[in-house]
Amino acid sequence: MVSSRLPRLALCLIVVLIGGCSPRYSVIPEPLRLTATVHELIGRLDQRTRSIQTLKALVTIRSERQPAVTASLSFSRSVDGGPPSLRLKGFDPLGRTLFDLISVGDQARLTIPREGRVLESGPDKPDDPSLLLHTAELRLALSALVGPFVEHGEIPVIERTGATYLIHLVRISGAEGRLTKRLWFERSHLTLKREELFKGKDEAETVVEFYDYRSLSGIDWPGRITITRRQDEFHEESRVTLEFREVHPNAVISPEEFKIP
Repeated sequence: MVSSRLPRLALCLIVVLIGGCSPRYSVIPEPLRLTATVHELIGRLDQRTRSIQTLKALVTIRSERQPAVTASLSFSRSVDGGPPSLRLKGFDPLGRTLFDLISVGDQARLTIPREGRVLESGPDKPDDPSLLLHTAELRLALSALVGPFVEHGEIPVIERTGATYLIHLVRISGAEGRLTKRLWFERSHLTLKREELFKGKDEAETVVEFYDYRSLSGIDWPGRITITRRQDEFHEESRVTLEFREVHPNAVISPEEFKIP
């Protein structure tokens, strides 16, 4: 009788072993997708614009053209709505100044102490091509961070595509409309993840991408941004990344900080 029960016990053991080794599947919940209107999304960006009048930061600048550089960044918004005042000062690993770029209004001054050079740029004077971050890129970066995000005369049109909200900013001229910007919001936190800028073409001339958001005095602030610019009709691109190591919104900045000698 004992021998007749052994095959049955062996069969039960095999079934248990097979069942224990079978793959176990778990259902991954879909990410939370929030809903918002176009006015709510634009309002979140406008709140950042209103909340930051000045800014001091320590950043690491990475470019395909040169090795990474640590720099101090100062920003002050213009009270009359004109271009902001900017200063970007880069340092070498020993803390010595590599370059000092000051931009006020339409004028900019670049000092390179090691080479004994002082360069001025303006509407008719381009930046030194060897500069890690050009004045136009610096202004673009700050505009993408603290606004204004919607310019006067731009009309926002919202589109929902799965996990993303798109806001198309259109400027009307006569009976025609021209796309000027496109803002991409991810729906899990309703943060801006991508900004595309157009100049009369269907393909974006400049793309700004935002990463590693954190709360900064109650404001959603990206820890890193990447600016990609199309340089010519052959689709050659330049890319610059800014990583924020320290950020101090509404810091007290003396007017002397932006004084161009």
